[in-house]
Amino acid sequence: NDNGGNPTFTNNFGRIKERGTRMKKAGYLILFLILVMTGCGKKQEEVIEKKVKYVITEPATMRKMNQVFKSDAVLEPKNKVNHQTEKGGTIEKILKRNGDTVKKGELVMELSDAATESSYFTAKANYTSALSSLNIAKNNYQKFESLYEKELVSYLEYIGYENTYVSAKGNYEAAKASYENAKSDYDKLFRKAEIDGIVGNLFGKEGNEISSSEIIFTVVNDKSMETYVGFPAEWLTQIKVGQDLEVEVGALGKKFVGKILEINPIADSATKKYMIKIAVDNPDRAIKDGMYSYVTIPVGEVNVLSVSDEAIFVRNLLSYVFKVEDGVAKRVEVKTGATNLPYTEISSDNIKEGDRIVVKGIFGLEEGNEVEENTEAK
Repeated sequence: NDNGGNPTFTNNFGRIKERGTRMKKAGYLILFLILVMTGCGKKQEEVIEKKVKYVITEPATMRKMNQVFKSDAVLEPKNKVNHQTEKGGTIEKILKRNGDTVKKGELVMELSDAATESSYFTAKANYTSALSSLNIAKNNYQKFESLYEKELVSYLEYIGYENTYVSAKGNYEAAKASYENAKSDYDKLFRKAEIDGIVGNLFGKEGNEISSSEIIFTVVNDKSMETYVGFPAEWLTQIKVGQDLEVEVGALGKKFVGKILEINPIADSATKKYMIKIAVDNPDRAIKDGMYSYVTIPVGEVNVLSVSDEAIFVRNLLSYVFKVEDGVAKRVEVKTGATNLPYTEISSDNIKEGDRIVVKGIFGLEEGNEVEENTEAK
């Protein structure tokens, strides 16, 4: 449109046009700076990614390693007797306490039980009566047997006395069995130690009622300890009865020499392992009943792929090593086996003899890092 030559309109239009030009230039400048900064960031990232790690490597090597079998186990005394009553009862007297030394046959506790006592005295009376009847019947039988042989009495008289004797003998045997059972129950009201040893598990008090299945005390002879462990079939030919082994008791911080006592020739139906019995001498009684231990048994040598112990690291309960290929670190999961310091057996489909394995410089190393490696002669 015609502005009629208005000077005010012309000046305003010029200023608007000039301002637009300046804004365009500022926009181009900002865009340029963003591109420059982005490019610098990428270059910086590339520099970080390409940062070289310095490591020391060794080759994975075939070595002869001593194989060992390891298992945890719970140790128990060789001789251990839990003392119970057959019918229960009431504690009348306690003569020993936990930790006391006792001899076989020494009285530890007295109990009472009306039913047990009544059964015993009744059975004793019946036994005494049956024994008396047997003796009378036996004497009569022998007397008439002699008379019959001399033909002084009839066969019917003789056979009558024989039948009486046989019946009396049967009654006696039954009464004797009942008496012996009742006497065993009665005798256990006077609980005596059945072996030499140390008293334990004695927690009752005088006046306490005891059930028939309740353990009233235990006697242990812990000068020798024993345990059973399951042993794998593939190594059975490597062990024998009498072989020495190591038993470590963590609670004591000590290692003991043990021996194999037995090798069960029948596999456990659940684990398919063979139970072996192990004994450990305990002359100072430092090992206590129920202590945990770790059993180590040598089972021969094998030629296996191995690396330095320090090359192996654990993440999320899995074992790994770093293998170097074309200057790049690759993390490889491995399974570990026999250990002969300072080397450990490894197995993996991705590692073969001669592969370069990182032994120093593992801290901070990640999958895909470029590395510069040095070697150490071993």
